[in-house]
Amino acid sequence: MLAFTLAACAGATSTLGPEPLVAWRHDRLVFEEPSDWRLRGPVGTVCVTGDDRVGKSTLLGLWARNLTNEEFEFPVGHSRSSHTKGLWSAILPDQATGLDFHLNLCDSQGLKQVAELPQWRLFASNVLVPQVLVYMLINVVQTDQLRDLARMAHQFQKLGRSKLLRFGGLSPHLVVLVREESDLDGEGQDGRNLTSHLEQVLQSPGYAEDKALIRQVFQTREAWSLEELPLEARRALREACAAWHGPSFASAFQGNFAADSAKRWRASGEAALKQVLSALQRKALVLPQGPELWEWYRSVLETVNSEEELSLERLIGHSERLDLVRQRRRLMQDWYGRGLVILAGLAVLSAFSSSISLCVDIAAWLAWVLLSVCFLGASPLLRTPLSGLAQKLCEQFSEGSEVWMKMVCLEVSSQGAAVIIASLLGALSYPLITAQLRCLMGHLPLPAQLSRSFVMLLLLLAALCLSLLQEAAGGTSARSAPQILAACVLATAAISATVDIAQQTLHSHRCAAASAIGRGLHFYIAERDQSVAALEASAEWKQHYRRHARDDAIWRYRLASSWQTWSRLLEACGLLTWSWLIYPQWDVILAVGAIANLADLSFSLLRWLKRCMPGDDVQSWLDSLEDTDSEDAPAEEACKEPQILPETADEARLRMEIEEMRREAWQGSAPRKAKFRPWS
Repeated sequence: MLAFTLAACAGATSTLGPEPLVAWRHDRLVFEEPSDWRLRGPVGTVCVTGDDRVGKSTLLGLWARNLTNEEFEFPVGHSRSSHTKGLWSAILPDQATGLDFHLNLCDSQGLKQVAELPQWRLFASNVLVPQVLVYMLINVVQTDQLRDLARMAHQFQKLGRSKLLRFGGLSPHLVVLVREESDLDGEGQDGRNLTSHLEQVLQSPGYAEDKALIRQVFQTREAWSLEELPLEARRALREACAAWHGPSFASAFQGNFAADSAKRWRASGEAALKQVLSALQRKALVLPQGPELWEWYRSVLETVNSEEELSLERLIGHSERLDLVRQRRRLMQDWYGRGLVILAGLAVLSAFSSSISLCVDIAAWLAWVLLSVCFLGASPLLRTPLSGLAQKLCEQFSEGSEVWMKMVCLEVSSQGAAVIIASLLGALSYPLITAQLRCLMGHLPLPAQLSRSFVMLLLLLAALCLSLLQEAAGGTSARSAPQILAACVLATAAISATVDIAQQTLHSHRCAAASAIGRGLHFYIAERDQSVAALEASAEWKQHYRRHARDDAIWRYRLASSWQTWSRLLEACGLLTWSWLIYPQWDVILAVGAIANLADLSFSLLRWLKRCMPGDDVQSWLDSLEDTDSEDAPAEEACKEPQILPETADEARLRMEIEEMRREAWQGSAPRKAKFRPWS
């Protein structure tokens, strides 16, 4: 079974970054999304935090080199002021690391070199952004260091005990790394497990409230030792960083960490990395997709910058909503493969069965709608922002109401809109595509059954190609020219379809008015001709007009069919809405839809130019004729009322004589009671 597999980082195999993704702006943290980081697939985030000059950036550089075997380093400062401001990140693609997910390594600014309010915001960001939080300290787990950790958790104390239970989905796994500089236990062992020491300190008397808060917020935690990086290695590292852009950097850097004095530090760092990756594997089902990661960054920063008391509670509800979306996405990914199998089975069945062809066609239409829903509904480009319109309206609508009303209201989100749009596009595209394909297949010497089977097989091939193109295309920024061009094409197609519908509606209104006049005069014929009256009373007449509109009774005034124009309008509007839902990304569905609409607009323009070009003399003479009964007459001329010539006195006298003769002949026949109907 084919699974709807989300692609890796757009084929990237090298590290992205490091870059400052979260920066300071007037004591507020702002997110700066990198324009060239095209991520697809799950992303696990690890943030390393702690005081300044404890080796956070150096440790992250070791982890990146260990996983990718590439020359990599976070910028390291060697002065008394912190070099890292805000949060820096680097993405290690799964193709480079061999993991089941991309790895986001997050380097945090030191926690003690900012003012009080920015410090609170930085603490909260370090807790809310990652799935694994690494907290580094020196020598022992001291009380003041625990109080610093408690200050990171203090932001969540106002949630209350009951709401802290809901916070479990947001709670990161805590890894405390104790950097050993004093050799307190004698001859150390690389990567010693100090979890028991951490739990013992958390259970000890003193500062009981802070320690209880740490246990509540960081519900899973462990502690490990990190050997000291020797002074000689640190000096060599400083010299290597001074030659960052020079050719001697690689050799100096590799020589530094290949030295015997740094082997124990390297081994302990690798042991800590193993624990971090193990913790991320346990959270694999809740890892955000690439575009979702940037949305999560924005949501977290909006929360920590907000001074509202309910901002954190809103973020908890938002995370629960995202978990539900991920579960549905995995379900749709599974059903996409099943839909392909169903469509393939129907294609084989239609080749050997002629008696149930209509049922097979309806089943294929439903399978195509299912594929559309699974393909678009499982798109990782869908955004569910914290400050979205649906979320705000739900909060206002469901305030003080029952829980089920709030859940129903939350269904009106980007995911619900995507399912509606996918159903609409699937239902409309199936008859349009199959009609064109059957027309093409009609030119081939194939039996009718095989032609229908080939049409379904081509639909199956199209679904497979779309899934492969989606994997290869990834997403690009909305600032790119293709996204803007696609939106302009779709808007033009929607406007063109609207104009066509308006013209068809006006034409149909004129024809309906003219048809009503002609059908009104038909009463006199039925009253005078018994065969016409018998025809109107027959079952065939009634059955015919159950299936056909009475406005189409006169062929000259038949209404023009507008369902294809309406389908074009709805398809263009649906694609425009889809582009809004996945903003600021664009995908293969948007690209294919824009190309198809551009081709349709081009053909319409060519047809209009052809009509405007002068024809030959014979065609011009035919067009100049005033015979409005011709089939080639324009629709506007055909819908006009026929010109009635004035009646002369002799014609009126002759008509009255004929009417008197008809009345006498009618009275001389078998009498019957005539119905009286007014003339007006």
